[in-house]
Amino acid sequence: MNTRFIEAFLQVARLKSFRAAADQLHLTQAAISNRIASLEDEIGMRLFDRDTRELKLTAVGTRLIDYAERMLDLEQEIRLLGRPESELLGLVRIGAIDSVVHTWLIDFLKVLQSTYPGIEVQFTSETSAGVYKALCDGVIDIALQTHPLDGEGITNIPCLSIATGWIAANDTHIDPEHPLLDLLRLPTITMSLGSQPHHALRELYRRTGIPAGKSHHMSSISAILQLVQSGFGNALVPLAPVRAAIEAGLVKRVDCKVALPQQPLVVSYTEAHSSEAIRIVAELACRECDRYVRALPAFYGSE
Repeated sequence: MNTRFIEAFLQVARLKSFRAAADQLHLTQAAISNRIASLEDEIGMRLFDRDTRELKLTAVGTRLIDYAERMLDLEQEIRLLGRPESELLGLVRIGAIDSVVHTWLIDFLKVLQSTYPGIEVQFTSETSAGVYKALCDGVIDIALQTHPLDGEGITNIPCLSIATGWIAANDTHIDPEHPLLDLLRLPTITMSLGSQPHHALRELYRRTGIPAGKSHHMSSISAILQLVQSGFGNALVPLAPVRAAIEAGLVKRVDCKVALPQQPLVVSYTEAHSSEAIRIVAELACRECDRYVRALPAFYGSE
């Protein structure tokens, strides 16, 4: 089985688009379609439902995801068997935003350590703007953050997205018939300026016609949780990082009855600064992120 076909399948499944997968792999859309068709012929079943408006995996396609990821992992390990041991040694510097720190980072680092024990990791936590600058300046090798980064030589690997939503203090009264109006009339808290939740909050004010009130922006999930618990305001945040607090009853999740944009997750690295080890670690990070998201309950994870 051709691993290039497997790689094309995973990209289409992740991006939900043949065109986007073609752009990511620097191929034509026809080439991607041919690879998927060849894989479907080899398996004997369709992997994508092309009859719906949105490209969706079939039941067989969904089952194939885990096998496909494991197959690429094994291929990578086999390719590395004949390499000098020195190539698997060295420092990989990783920068991540707080949402990643509070979700899949630890599991990823554990897998990285067990799979490539010769790679030393130096980690730093930054805002989205901070990791972008650090990557461009060569201070870090890999950025784990929320959107594709612009810049010459930057490679972006899109991962599965996570849900955004509202949280409030347990004693905050929210009208179940008009929850969004109640949420927006109180002080609001969200992620740092320019982040996806910040843009989503501005759009909610615009759509409802409610004048933008007192709004606070910060990059720390822990700080946001403390403010919400104290009744300082309601927060629009990615839900996966605050899942533990919700399930522990420290805050409550509020369904605002309005569709909210998903929080993208992207692994980026600069080709000019990259060794084979950095590329391998970046690809591993994306796969571990996707595994984490797929395991989330429905309203925390990807649509």
